[in-house]
Amino acid sequence: MLQHFGVTEDTWREAGKKDPNFLASESPLFVGRAVAALAADPQLQPRTGSLLSSWELAREYGFTDYDGARPDWGRHKIDFSVLPPALIDWFRTATALEIQWLTTLAARTRKFRAKVPS
Repeated sequence: MLQHFGVTEDTWREAGKKDPNFLASESPLFVGRAVAALAADPQLQPRTGSLLSSWELAREYGFTDYDGARPDWGRHKIDFSVLPPALIDWFRTATALEIQWLTTLAARTRKFRAKVPS
């Protein structure tokens, strides 16, 4: 991403001039802190199989990114005006496929669960 926007680790905020959404991005360290927080949680078992996001885990566990920020794509209002129409179409397609996948997964899980003795 840094190369794509023509910035470095030190100047990454400059990419916000091209795409303000980039300013809400998180570093690999932030994701690593999410993993570390989960690994240290003695109550991890109930989360098995869950879909988790770094921003939700940051809210719960209180960790931040390297600069003290807490990026939160769950609350970020995406500025679609700076994105090319082809990318917006890709988002539409990708989200439709994700919904289809999750619907199929839920149906399969219900079938499997019905076989489990009560």
